[in-house]
Amino acid sequence: MWIEELTNGKFKYVERYEDPLTGKSKRVSVLKSNKTRQTQKEAMYILNNKITDKLNQKEFVAKEITFFDLYEEWYTQYKQQVAEGTYLPTKNMLKAVIKDIGNETLVSRIDHRLVNDILDSYLYNKNLSNKYVSIIKTKINLIMKYAIRKEYIFDNPIDKVEINFKKEFKTAKIKDKYLEDAEYKSLIEFTMNHNERYGLLFQWLYLTGMRPGEAIGLLKSDINIENATASINGTLLYRERSIKDMVKSDKTKTAAGMRKIDLSSKTMQIYHKLINLNPKGDFLFQTSNNTPIVTTAINTYLRQHKTEMGIDENKPLSSHIFRHTHISKLAEIGTPVYVIQDRVGHEDSKITQQIYLHVTEGMREKLQSDLELL
Repeated sequence: MWIEELTNGKFKYVERYEDPLTGKSKRVSVLKSNKTRQTQKEAMYILNNKITDKLNQKEFVAKEITFFDLYEEWYTQYKQQVAEGTYLPTKNMLKAVIKDIGNETLVSRIDHRLVNDILDSYLYNKNLSNKYVSIIKTKINLIMKYAIRKEYIFDNPIDKVEINFKKEFKTAKIKDKYLEDAEYKSLIEFTMNHNERYGLLFQWLYLTGMRPGEAIGLLKSDINIENATASINGTLLYRERSIKDMVKSDKTKTAAGMRKIDLSSKTMQIYHKLINLNPKGDFLFQTSNNTPIVTTAINTYLRQHKTEMGIDENKPLSSHIFRHTHISKLAEIGTPVYVIQDRVGHEDSKITQQIYLHVTEGMREKLQSDLELL
C-alpha cells in the first residue's frame, strides 16, 4: 500500500492486485483526511476487503478447466437432451475443433480471435461450406454457454465472433435436388441388376418420400398389409454400434415425422419381394447376411456408381434425393403443398416449398407453350 497526497489536502491510499482474468495489474483506492497510523490501518483493512470482493467476482479462477474437460462435461449432459442421431454427428464434428483449440487450453484463455481464426481456416483452408461452419460455431456457442452456467467463465467469446463467410455461387439449381424421370429410370435399372436389395430400397424411398433413416428403421410389423399403410415411428440407430446392437429408435427426427402413410400397389409389391428376400429378422430392409442396411453404406454406393447409373458427375447424389424426387412428382400431379408436407413428415420445409414452386412454375411455362398450339 502507498499513500498519495492530493491537492485538496486529502490522502489517497492505494493498493495493487493482479486481475486473474487478464493477468494485468489493477488498483483499488480509498480517500482519507489524514495519514495517522490508525487511519493507515483502517485504509489497509478497507483496501484488502475491496480486493477480496474483486477476486470473489472471478471465482472461476478456482475452477479453471481445459476446453477438452469442458467439452466432456458438456457432452455428457448434451447426450441426455438430444437424439442419438444428433449427438453422435456432433461428437464427430467437434473432434477437429478440440484438436485445433487444444486439449490443454484453458477455457478462460479462449478469446474470439482464436475461434475466428479456426472457423476461417475451415472455410478457406479446408473448404468447408458456410452452412457447415455456421453449425460448428453454434455447437461451440452451446459449450461456452454451458461454461457460463457453471461459472467457468463470465463472458462468452462467441458473442464477438464474426465469420467472414465466403461467396458461394448457387447456380446449383433446385433441379439438382431431385432426379428427372430419365435419371431415376437409369439409376434403378443399374441398381436392380447390380444390387437388388439397394434397388428395392431406392424405389421404396422414391414411392414413399420417407427419410432414408426412417425407411431402414422400418420393421416388418410396421406395415399393415390389409390397409396398405406404413407406420413411421423411429429410425435405425447404427452409428458407433456393432451389428448386434443396432436397434430402432422410439421416435423420428422431428415430432411431425411420427406418422402413418398410405402405400401404393407398387410399394406393396416391393414389400412382398422384400419379405421373400428376407424371411428372417425383424427389419424390412436387410443385407444378404440378414443385417440392417445402413445409410452410410447406400450413400457410399451411390457415390461410387454415380456415372455408371447415368447421373452427371457434378450432380450431388445421396439417398435423400429420392425423398426430394417424391416431392417433385407429387407437385407434378397437383398435390397441395400442405398434403405433401404431411406425407413426408415436415411441419415446415423450405426445400419442399422450393421444389414445389420450381416444378409448378415449369408446368405453368409448359401450359403457356401448349396454349400456343390451340
